[in-house]
Amino acid sequence: MAETLLIRLAPALQGFRDWLLVDEQGQGKGPVQNGAPDAGVIAAVRRVVVLVPGAEVSLMAAQVPGRNRQRVLRAVPYALEEQLADDVEQLHFALGGADADDRYPVVVVERNHMDGWAALLQAQGISASQWVPDILAVPHESDSWSLLVDADNVLVRSGEYSGFSVNMENLPMVFTLMQAREETPAAARVYGKALFELEGIELEFVDEQRVALEYLARGLMQGPVIDLLQGDYSRREEWGRLLRPWKTSAALLLAGLVVAGASTGLDYYRLSQQQEQLTAEIEALYRKTFPNARRIVNPRVQMEQQLTALQRKSGGGSTDFLAMLAETANVIRAAKGISVQGASYRDGRLDLELMADNLQLLDKLKQELIAGGNLQAEIQSATTEADQKVKSRMRVQGRAS
Repeated sequence: MAETLLIRLAPALQGFRDWLLVDEQGQGKGPVQNGAPDAGVIAAVRRVVVLVPGAEVSLMAAQVPGRNRQRVLRAVPYALEEQLADDVEQLHFALGGADADDRYPVVVVERNHMDGWAALLQAQGISASQWVPDILAVPHESDSWSLLVDADNVLVRSGEYSGFSVNMENLPMVFTLMQAREETPAAARVYGKALFELEGIELEFVDEQRVALEYLARGLMQGPVIDLLQGDYSRREEWGRLLRPWKTSAALLLAGLVVAGASTGLDYYRLSQQQEQLTAEIEALYRKTFPNARRIVNPRVQMEQQLTALQRKSGGGSTDFLAMLAETANVIRAAKGISVQGASYRDGRLDLELMADNLQLLDKLKQELIAGGNLQAEIQSATTEADQKVKSRMRVQGRAS
C-alpha cells in the first residue's frame, strides 16, 4: 500500500514542526516525529503532502460567474479586494470547487509566506504534491464544528472550506464576539487533550489517544481540501512529462485549430483595436475631468469611485471622511496596547489594520468608537501572531441617520 509523507510546517517560517507516514486511510505507519524528515524517508515515499499553518492563511469565498478556473483565478483577487487589507499583488489565491451559484471557496496567503515555504522545502530536497492549510485537515462532520487543540493553539473548522486559527487563551473571547453576530454553532466536537467550556455551545470531547498530526492525517484523507499549488505556484513541469508522448498528435491538432480559428482571430483583433480606442477615450475623459490624478489603473472604475465620493460629500447622508478620521484617531490615540499598521478608505468605510496586545483591547476599542454615537465599528478578523499579539482588521463607518 502506497504511503504518504505528511509534513507540518511551523508558524512564522520557523521551519519544520513534525511529520508522519500515513496510509490511504490516514492511519499512521509509525509515531509522529518532530522536526524535518531525513533524506532516506523523503526518497522512500511517492507522495508528500505539506500542511501550512492556518494562522497565516485566510479562508474566504467569492462569487465569480463562469467555470473556467484560470479566468476565475484571475478575477477572484478583485472580487475580494474590498475585504483584504493588503495589496492583492502581494497575495496568492487558491480555489476550491464551485457550488451551483458559482461561489468559490478561496484560500488567501501572502506571497512571501509561499516563497518562504518553497525555499524551506527546496533546502530539504522535498517536492510536495499538495500544500494544504492545516485548518482544512481537521476532522469535520456536517452537523457541528470541529476544534483541534494543539498545545496553546486551537484550529477551528466551521465548514467544509471555512475556519480559523486562534490562541487557546483568546478562544472564549473570539466565540463571544461571534455569538454577538449569531455565527456560532449549537454544538462542536473537540479533539485533543483539553477540557474547557464555551458558553451556549454543547461540546463533545473526543477521547482518543492521538496527537494533533494524527488527527490531521485522518481529516486530510476525509477531505475536502484546497491545494495552494495553483497559479504561479502550480507544478507546470508535470504537464510537460505527460504531454511528451502525444507531441506529434498535439502538433497536428494545433495546426487544425489554427486554420479553423483564423477568422475568429481576425474578429478578435478588430474588437481588440476598438476596445483599446475606447479605453484611450475613457482615460482622456478621466484626465480632463480629474486633472490632478497621477496614477491611472482602471479609469472607468476610478471615475465611478470619484463620482461616488462626490455624491457622498454633497448628499450629507454619511459621516464626512475628515470628521470620521478625526474622531477615530482621537479614540485610537487614547487607547493603550493598540497600534495602527495600515488604513484605507472606500465608499464611506474606513478599514483599519491593527495590532493589539490582546482581544479584550480590540473589543474595548470597538465599544469606545461606538460610544460617541456617530460611528459604527465591526471587527472583521482577528488572528493571533507568533508573539501572542493579535492582528486584526476593523471597519469603521458613519452611523446611518
